[in-house]
Amino acid sequence: MTIARPASPPSAESVYAFSQPAVEQPDGQTCISESPGPAEGMPRRNFLAALAVLSAALPVAAEVQADPMFELIETHRSANAAHLAAIDEAARLEQAEGGDWGHLTDKPCQTENDTFDILLGAAATTLPGLLAKLAYLRAIADGKTAWMLEDRDGAALKLIDSFAASLKNVGLS
Repeated sequence: MTIARPASPPSAESVYAFSQPAVEQPDGQTCISESPGPAEGMPRRNFLAALAVLSAALPVAAEVQADPMFELIETHRSANAAHLAAIDEAARLEQAEGGDWGHLTDKPCQTENDTFDILLGAAATTLPGLLAKLAYLRAIADGKTAWMLEDRDGAALKLIDSFAASLKNVGLS
């Protein structure tokens, strides 16, 4: 079965139907439809496409904000950065002034360990949160700090329990 398509788009009853002045158009101004050049700003098609993408992204964005996993990951990233900065500062002071400055790393190290333990044991509440946790831990496992997963007592059990709870939370168990 063949569906016939019109050879050209439908047209108005009159060629003048498209050139009527806009409703309440101020005198002396030209409508965009009457201007010789293209309209400035975002073309309507691009605007509508952007709205479609935005409406599709809003539920995912809401899930991202609703899942505490993203905050836990960022909290650990910040604690890790503070710990590394403290290590660098202690090394700088030891080189510049001598002595032992290792005590400067005690609190940042403990904070990082605590936040990592919380992250390991926390269950994601959304699929994007679960995927973010997997990606974050994979990056740790592939990097210089893989020891955080390998040498930590109870890490494997915390991960197993948290992933099982995450799967249940997202409806996959």
